Amino acid sequence: MGRPYTEEERAELKLRIKETASKMFMHQGFKDFRIQELTKQVGISLGGFYTFYKDKEALYEEILRDEKNRIRKKIIMIIKEENQTPKDFFTDLANVLIDKTNTNKFYTNEYSSLLETLVWNDDPVTAEDNLHFIQQIRKVWINKGITISASDEELASAVATLAILCTNKDKIGAGFQSWYQVIEKMLLEHL
Repeated sequence: MGRPYTEEERAELKLRIKETASKMFMHQGFKDFRIQELTKQVGISLGGFYTFYKDKEALYEEILRDEKNRIRKKIIMIIKEENQTPKDFFTDLANVLIDKTNTNKFYTNEYSSLLETLVWNDDPVTAEDNLHFIQQIRKVWINKGITISASDEELASAVATLAILCTNKDKIGAGFQSWYQVIEKMLLEHL
């Protein structure tokens, strides 16, 4: 039995676990992720992993929460610093969603995707969290003198619709681009 970790060692090890796991989830997806491979890469025992996380679902959920918070802070910073208008924001967001769903399994995972965590409105806690985020964005725009005719709920639903569309673009097939253009046009008309 090894010596117990100091608090500093625990924090550093947990960070290494999350960083390594994040890369693995991004490339492999949730289904193909293996804790044994993670522990080998990090250099800890299987038991060592379980001192930090109950299972891979708990690890995945924590990484998703961290990533959601990172992305939201970045979005607020971009809107503030680059003077992004609502139309620019939603156009850029749609393009990023399309790109990410093509290249990063974190965004389209079969277990729970980052897009679901960022925009899904089907459970009350997530819906309230998403609405709060939209309200933060709106405050930045209001402070810049930009008004938006759409309600916070409509904006949150528009973001969710874009995410659903982008997440399911492979299932939609050839009609994706047409649907995407229709939704983008409707959204931009209400800003």
